[in-house]
Amino acid sequence: MTTVLLTGATGFIGGAVLAHGLGSHPEARPETRWICLVRGSNAARARARLLENLSRFMAAEAAREAIGRVEIVVGDITAPPSLEDRRLDAVTHILHLAADTSFRAQEHCHRVNVEGTRALAERARRMPNLCRFLYGGTAMICGGNPPPLVREADAPAPAAEHIVPYTRTKAATEAMLRHEFADLPAVMVRPSIVTGHRTLGCIPSSSIFWMFRAGDRLRLVAGDLDGGIDVVPVDWTAEVLVGLMLKPELAYDSYHLSAGLRKRTRWSDLAAAFERCDPQGGPRDYSRFDAGDWKILRARFEMAFGLGGPLQLAMLRAMRSYYQFSTLGVAFDNDRLAAEGFALPPTLAEYLPACLSAPSGLSIIDQFADDLGMFDGVPESLPKPVAA
Repeated sequence: MTTVLLTGATGFIGGAVLAHGLGSHPEARPETRWICLVRGSNAARARARLLENLSRFMAAEAAREAIGRVEIVVGDITAPPSLEDRRLDAVTHILHLAADTSFRAQEHCHRVNVEGTRALAERARRMPNLCRFLYGGTAMICGGNPPPLVREADAPAPAAEHIVPYTRTKAATEAMLRHEFADLPAVMVRPSIVTGHRTLGCIPSSSIFWMFRAGDRLRLVAGDLDGGIDVVPVDWTAEVLVGLMLKPELAYDSYHLSAGLRKRTRWSDLAAAFERCDPQGGPRDYSRFDAGDWKILRARFEMAFGLGGPLQLAMLRAMRSYYQFSTLGVAFDNDRLAAEGFALPPTLAEYLPACLSAPSGLSIIDQFADDLGMFDGVPESLPKPVAA
């Protein structure tokens, strides 16, 4: 039997993975046994957290039925004793998605992302039947001064200057797995920007999507209209992760879960899609934002959303982060992924109608609340670029 240990199942990508894995999909074999490591004061609360997240991706009744097929280990990667549950001895595949994705202090990110993964890797060494350890990293291992094209074969560069602790610790973790745990069957999977769902839109989460709506409202995009950004939907990401995890053989040990050069979302296409979906909003005559144009961003933001409260201030800081990332103009190669037989993702322009219609009626600021924890309380002076 295939026994999968999934960490991060209460998160956005992890929830989509579990929903896909428990559904009737060819690569998610029915004999697959799913074990989820979930934080909670007891088993009932851990199960309730998992059920709440799973219900974002499927109907409530289906979620209740599905979670009955999940074994829950109450634990935390930052608490190594909780990893000693004997059920983990039977694990054949690990999909490690648990992480601190916020732009908080280095110490917290390091404890979760580096030391937590080290503890899990130490436990993995004592899993006698382990045949694959998928580590969920980030395409932004390249740091804040990337080449125009980051390739899947690229390893984290020790000299790379990372702008936030998140990307720095994810790059350090990947390097640690390669050097300290070379005996493990580790495969690095690096998502780019994950937002929205091809059919559910923003019902599971509006994380990051609010930024595209806000940029459209401000009529301000990073760089050339013919330039673009690497964005992928969460359900496609989940399908690829489950596929990579359960595929009998893989040719490589690192893959980008990215749009790549062929399916990057071009700003001009996104503008046309917004016009089609929201004709009452008028023509989309976007202006170009260049690195450092913070006065322009602030002025347009204040005109569109105001700056009268802490939520608006937090949202402005968040937008600065995303614009700073977008001006990098980096693309993430995905030739290895395509060679494994996986279909490329749609562009955001192609699934924009779903994201705008489900759920309906939420303001941009309401949607920003999904990401508030990444930015709330971060000092204004701290550089805050986006991380995948």
